[in-house]
Amino acid sequence: MGSGGKVIHDSVHGSILLSPSYERILNSPEMQRMGQIHQLGLANLVFPGANHTRLEHMLGTFHLASRFSETLGITGRDRDLLLASALVHDAGHPPFSHTFEEVLRKRLRVDHMELTARIIRGEADTVPEEEQSVVRRVPRIVECIERMELDPREVALAVMKERGARGIPPYVTALIHGPVDADQMDYLMRDSYFTGVAPGRIDSDRIIRTSCIVGKRMVVRRSGIPAVEGLIVSRALMNSAVYFHRTVRIAEMMLTKAVSMLDREMFEEIYKDTDASLSERLIRHGGFPREMALRLKYRRLYKSALLISMDEMGREEREAVATIVRGGRISDLEDEIAARAGAGPGSVIIDAAMPEYLSGAGVKGKTEVPIMDDGGVVRPLTRLSSIARAVQTHSRQEWGLMVICDRRLAGRVGEAARRIIFG
Repeated sequence: MGSGGKVIHDSVHGSILLSPSYERILNSPEMQRMGQIHQLGLANLVFPGANHTRLEHMLGTFHLASRFSETLGITGRDRDLLLASALVHDAGHPPFSHTFEEVLRKRLRVDHMELTARIIRGEADTVPEEEQSVVRRVPRIVECIERMELDPREVALAVMKERGARGIPPYVTALIHGPVDADQMDYLMRDSYFTGVAPGRIDSDRIIRTSCIVGKRMVVRRSGIPAVEGLIVSRALMNSAVYFHRTVRIAEMMLTKAVSMLDREMFEEIYKDTDASLSERLIRHGGFPREMALRLKYRRLYKSALLISMDEMGREEREAVATIVRGGRISDLEDEIAARAGAGPGSVIIDAAMPEYLSGAGVKGKTEVPIMDDGGVVRPLTRLSSIARAVQTHSRQEWGLMVICDRRLAGRVGEAARRIIFG
């Protein structure tokens, strides 16, 4: 690969080759921070092997994007844009990855993708002030991208836009966040490997080999349908087996509740934290955030006081829960239930399914993969696959409503929750 490059030995893909340009990006402070953030948040409390990091996933996404570029014949500037975007696409993730994304949106009006775009454009620095002296002369992501003669604004757009942007071919953005992309292929393969959950295994070779570009759009040939079906089924099964595993979800909700209680000044700096520094921040804060951080440290988790599966919920119950979610009333109800049960603030946490799943309408998500038949006609996968249609209505979690609290309060909280929520 020439002089000055780097070979990364990856657990999932084997050798990943980095030219000097991408090695410089890898060595930036923003990228190195991602090596201190768990890819699966708190899932290691359930799956002890799930200690892989967001940095590993970003490298894996880069590797798969590189393989796609070879198969699809993407060269020159488009290839550089694709690979740079793939490598930095998650640089704005807060600690514990997706765990408190919803709080981030509510408190700062941004999500991890917008934070990523700001970092790429050089508008945000993830290094705390007291640590700047160590990395003051180390190039940031924006400088590394500019040195490649790429426009950081275009890289930011490629990371954020699923259907392309002016001057950027749609197949570049689709390979980062599309129906079949390097991002989800890597996280499914990686998360399956480190959790030991078999459904996440997919045939990436077949998907890559059967992909092609039609009118600047990435599509999959009909012969690749079985591999694509395997991909979307794997994603659905990993949702229920790992990402929305009940105990994992309980741990995530505990952390989310603790983070939501931080004042705005502390919260505005949270994107600079790693998993470890956020945990220490919560412990130093005292009160409820401290209790939650210590409970997570020693795995003293809340338990479900009321759990109603999707299958058990009648139409009226589904409508009641959906109304609560749409109305943004969950926090108020948590406080009301806690007061009724004689518990303190934060002692009760509610998790509910998305209204789309509660209504039975399902969510299209990434099932509408463009498939090209032998005659060159492109159709969505759901027109050709009953498996894809079935996945659209598959809920990502088994429960429609879960109310959690300390084990000692479970009886009182469960009774109060049922009365307040359902009357």
